Amino acid sequence: MIQRNDDGGVALIRMAHQPANVLTTEFSDALETEFERVREDASVRAAVLTGTGSAFSAGVELFRVVDGAPGYVEALLASLGTLFANLRDFPKPLVAAVNGHAIAGGGVIACACDYRVMASGKGRVGLPELHVGVPFPAVALDIVRGTIPRRHHREVLLLGRSYGPEAAVERGFVDEVVPADQVIERAREIALELAAIPGRTYDLTKRQLALPSGGAGELEAELRTIWSSADTFDHIRGYLERTLGRASATR
Repeated sequence: MIQRNDDGGVALIRMAHQPANVLTTEFSDALETEFERVREDASVRAAVLTGTGSAFSAGVELFRVVDGAPGYVEALLASLGTLFANLRDFPKPLVAAVNGHAIAGGGVIACACDYRVMASGKGRVGLPELHVGVPFPAVALDIVRGTIPRRHHREVLLLGRSYGPEAAVERGFVDEVVPADQVIERAREIALELAAIPGRTYDLTKRQLALPSGGAGELEAELRTIWSSADTFDHIRGYLERTLGRASATR
């Protein structure tokens, strides 16, 4: 269902739930559990999330929704809400290697990642929820709003179109497109670049970005603590040494 391989501080998490990594309560719970393990693993500094075959994730298993026992929809929505929120709030760098189709809930999962690299080719991304006949859960809508530029909201959310790689970049679904055989390696490069940022600083900035405009002030005390820490001073000295050739004002 889920495969994980750690290398050089980066956890590669591969969704392997047939068919097409469709989202069920069980798969959503398993994915959330794996990310909790990665969150707590001090040896992991960043994560890359990808799929298998031609699919990143095709979204919710709709046959299971209509055929499910009473209460299944409630359990599914609760599980997905937890998964989406925890991916968005994951404190370490999280990069999506979108290897193929990322549709509906699969598109939301990609949007919840910090950076998205998509494979060139026939893969499509889109959010057809309204055409399926269902509204967006609140956390999913928040994630999409925070990722897709405002000018594209009505097209992406109301028309529910799907887009190939280049059009997906234009609408903010993904950040870059690379050949399919390079998508994992490129995502890993970005993950390592982000992992070079001090962990506390990265985590705080993600939480600031998730707050409504003007709301970052509530994290000001934590910000001041980080600015004043010995670890931060060490990092500043390293930055000065790399960029200016000296770590002190004294020449």
